[in-house]
Amino acid sequence: MTLEIYDTTLREGEQSAGASFSIEDRIAICRHLDNLGVDYIEVGWPLSSDEVFKSFKECISAVKKAKIVAFGSTSMGKNIIEDRNLNSIVETGVKYACIVGKTPLEHVAKQLNITPEENLKRISESIGFLRENNIQVFYDAEHYFDGFKLDKEYAVKTLISAAEAGAERLILCDTNGGVLPDEAEKIIKETKEAIAGIGISPALGVHFHDDCGLALANTLASLQYVKQVQGTINGIGERVGNLNFSEFLPVYIKKLRKNKGINLKILKDVNEEVFRLSGMDIPESRAFVGDTAFAHKGGIHTDAAVKGISYEHENPEEFGNKRIILLNTLGGRSCVTAVANEFGYRLNKKDKDVKEKISMLFNELALLERKGYRIGAIKAEQFLLIEKYFGNLKSFFEIKEWSVNTSFVNGKEVSRFKVKYRVNSEIKEEELSINGGPVDAAYKTLVKALTKEYPEVGDIKLVDFHVSIAKSRMEESSVRTMITFRNREVFETVGVDTNILQSAIEALVKGFRYYLNRIYSNQTDLKTVKNRG
Repeated sequence: MTLEIYDTTLREGEQSAGASFSIEDRIAICRHLDNLGVDYIEVGWPLSSDEVFKSFKECISAVKKAKIVAFGSTSMGKNIIEDRNLNSIVETGVKYACIVGKTPLEHVAKQLNITPEENLKRISESIGFLRENNIQVFYDAEHYFDGFKLDKEYAVKTLISAAEAGAERLILCDTNGGVLPDEAEKIIKETKEAIAGIGISPALGVHFHDDCGLALANTLASLQYVKQVQGTINGIGERVGNLNFSEFLPVYIKKLRKNKGINLKILKDVNEEVFRLSGMDIPESRAFVGDTAFAHKGGIHTDAAVKGISYEHENPEEFGNKRIILLNTLGGRSCVTAVANEFGYRLNKKDKDVKEKISMLFNELALLERKGYRIGAIKAEQFLLIEKYFGNLKSFFEIKEWSVNTSFVNGKEVSRFKVKYRVNSEIKEEELSINGGPVDAAYKTLVKALTKEYPEVGDIKLVDFHVSIAKSRMEESSVRTMITFRNREVFETVGVDTNILQSAIEALVKGFRYYLNRIYSNQTDLKTVKNRG
């Protein structure tokens, strides 16, 4: 049977520490998930907030193929017809709903404060109410695996109540993420056998949390018994998180060779967008889609990659990713020649002059690594170092002095940035006051100054900047600022300093310098450039 991919990033994912989605974010993520090719998109629990409720209408119209699902619970009281939770689902206008109900008797008694029989009735009546309103229903059996181990007979009864009321999928949930793969497979198999004899056999699904790091293993162990798999992009979710679709989908399609209508080539882009829109940091180390998933650092690995011998289990382009040779002091001369090759340089690592330049580059790189720059995988930073030692890197301009003043006036942030800089052997000054922060002010002031000499700088846009600790030394700690730019390409540069603004200004300067060097290095007539900087 064809496996259904049910994404719950907008609900489970938002429960991850630090994650938050606006209405606009939800709409954007729905479009990304739709383009990826998931079958169902759970937008959230409409009763949880007005913002979530209002997003349904826009999300329904935003998708082309995916089915939008509203989440809820079994009724919160005895009067099903007036239950706010169930009615909020109906009012969203969805055609699909997923409602959660209790499985373990302890939860029924202590959380719901009702009898086991009343719980079964609520499951049945809640599903029946939604079916009467022409909504197809999936039933999430919360803590199912724990409930099954404690009382198999009652756990199965909850599913039978849901099935007889019209639930089209019975989702077995490992809510606390504690089940092991052999347990999961055994319980799912026994459950399928137990409900097969009732005359109604809705398909099973699974919903695994990753508290033991086993969500992927549990899901793979379940595949022969289920029709639906629930998870999230990046695996984001409460506590440790949920089944990570960014891992499961590549494994299912590429490793198990299942024909599923998922566009894996945009998987990395979807991952980055979900992280960005959630407000969470993007980790570099992630299977298939991480920046370092196909990165090579060791000298033997790098040398093999250059010679066409693969150390990769799959082609990175299949997932929208790419191979990266990390510029680092552990990779030997092969590392430098491989990186230089990407910028059009064909270096003979046995040549005496090349060896000397590599040695000087390594000395500088070692200093940068000790300071916490971490530039190994950053293409713009790689280019600046390679061009410095093997090309014709030009400074174009130099910052001599800068000052910034930031204040809040009538509740608004106002920043003034003043800079003294050298260009074409002249010392000039520029200043600008803006409504915004000091980094924004620095960026816009430098653009204003540099476009007078290099109009192309006006094409470069500051997309984002991220600040983290470079070296932790209490009050003397240094910070690392990475700034993302966009023009015809997206690129990043890094600055490190004990002064957070100086680290940002260093990254800005390097970003402009990279851009100008790339522009002019692509021009055939460099005579005018040689007179600059």
